[in-house]
Amino acid sequence: MEKIIKNNLSKKYSKGTIIIHWLSLFLIILLIPTGFLMQEMNKEIQLNLLKVHIFSGVLIFVLTLIRTLFFFRHQRPPKLETGNSLHNKLVVSVETSFYYLLILLCFSGLATLIMGNFTIAIQNSDASLIPQKLTIPPLITHRVLAILLIILLTVHIGGVINHYLKNKENTLKRILP
Repeated sequence: MEKIIKNNLSKKYSKGTIIIHWLSLFLIILLIPTGFLMQEMNKEIQLNLLKVHIFSGVLIFVLTLIRTLFFFRHQRPPKLETGNSLHNKLVVSVETSFYYLLILLCFSGLATLIMGNFTIAIQNSDASLIPQKLTIPPLITHRVLAILLIILLTVHIGGVINHYLKNKENTLKRILP
């Protein structure tokens, strides 16, 4: 049986990390539907959604790089203890996986733009230049990574809820402004 650990939740992440965390969440929530729905839209809407998707994706990439710098340069609160060493490792793995996954998503998105010739349609603001059906490897990779991001986000939110219900600790205190 796991013992219940009481963590010190008074230590918070830096203000920059907190802002980037919530801004990234907002952008991810914006990106997910635009990415999956744009392929079903007419070409004009698809072009506009593509522009929003690209801008948001680049912004997330920059924010992720900045947050990575913050990770090494700013003091962080101590890792949450769950009472189970395997669970503790899972928590760290989920948090770390976000960094890798977001960076890989950005690179696969960039490769999709280039290999799928989307850049021509964007540069000319001509929706008719958007390719019909694409099955290029970077797009397939991008979709798989997006699904993994949704799963990871769900696991992360589930972990916060689980920790709250099990340990009666509001871990959001550490990442709220």
